Amino acid sequence: MRYRKFLREKIGNRLPDRVSVPSGFQIVGHVALLELHEKLSKFTQLIGEATMEFDHRIRSVAVKTDPTIGIMRKPGYRLIAGDSNTVTEHIEGGVVFRLDPLRLTFSGGNVAERMRLPNMIKGDEMVLDMFACVGQFSLHIAKKTRSRVVAIEINPEAYRFLVENIKLNGVEDRMQALLGDCREMHPVNEANRVILGYLHNTIEYLPYALKALREDGGYVHLHAALPKRDIPSVGNTINTIAMKQGLNTEFSVREVKHYSPGIEHYVFDIHATPIRAC
Repeated sequence: MRYRKFLREKIGNRLPDRVSVPSGFQIVGHVALLELHEKLSKFTQLIGEATMEFDHRIRSVAVKTDPTIGIMRKPGYRLIAGDSNTVTEHIEGGVVFRLDPLRLTFSGGNVAERMRLPNMIKGDEMVLDMFACVGQFSLHIAKKTRSRVVAIEINPEAYRFLVENIKLNGVEDRMQALLGDCREMHPVNEANRVILGYLHNTIEYLPYALKALREDGGYVHLHAALPKRDIPSVGNTINTIAMKQGLNTEFSVREVKHYSPGIEHYVFDIHATPIRAC
C-alpha cells in the first residue's frame, strides 16, 4: 500500500479532505524526515506514529520546520514521534554514514550524483572536497577509488562525524579531514579534482578551488541552486574567474534535483587548463 493511502486509511476522516497528505518521506538510517502542509500541524503526532507503523525500519519521525540556512548547513526539523536519539547509521552504496539528520543536512536527492563521481575518476587522483559535511561525496570516492582525498568542513559537529565516518569505512590511509574555512586552508597546486558541494553563492569559492588545482589544471564540480535562466550568466562568471587565474575552462551542466519553486539544483562540471602563450 502506498504511504499516502496508508495515512488516509489509518487516520481516517480526522485529516482535512482538501489538504495534501504527503506522498512519501526521506529515510536516513532509522529516522524518517517529513514535509507537511501547515494545516496538518494538529495531526503531526498521529502522522508520525502512523509513519513508524508503515515502515518498521523507522524509530524516529521528524517534520521540516525551516529551510537549511547558512554555511553551517543546519536543517530545521522537529521530532514528532518515536525515539529522541536521532543519531543513526545510514548505508548507501556500501558506504556507512553516521550522523544526526535533524542537525546536519543529508539530502536523499543527491544520491545519483554521489554515485556518479567515483566513476569519473581516472587512476590515482588527489581529490579535494571543500564542503565535506559528514563525507557524502568524499567517502564514496575514498572507498571506491585509489584516490587520495582531503575533506574540509567548517561545522565542528559535522567534522566530528566526518572523522568518525572515515574510521567506520576503513579509509584512514587515503582520506584526511580538516576542520576550518576552506578559503583559508585549502592546498595549492595539488588537486586533480575539487568538489564544491555547497548550493548558495558557491561561485564565490571558485577562485580558491582553481588555486587548489595542479599547475596543469583539472576538474571542479561546482554545485548551485538557481533558476535555469541564470545558467548562461554563471557560465560567463566561471570563464571570467578562470581567465584571471590564467585558465581556460570548458564545462557541462547537469540538473541534480528540484530544489524549490523555480529553483533547481545544478552541478557545473568544469575542466580547467592553463592558457598557453602563443
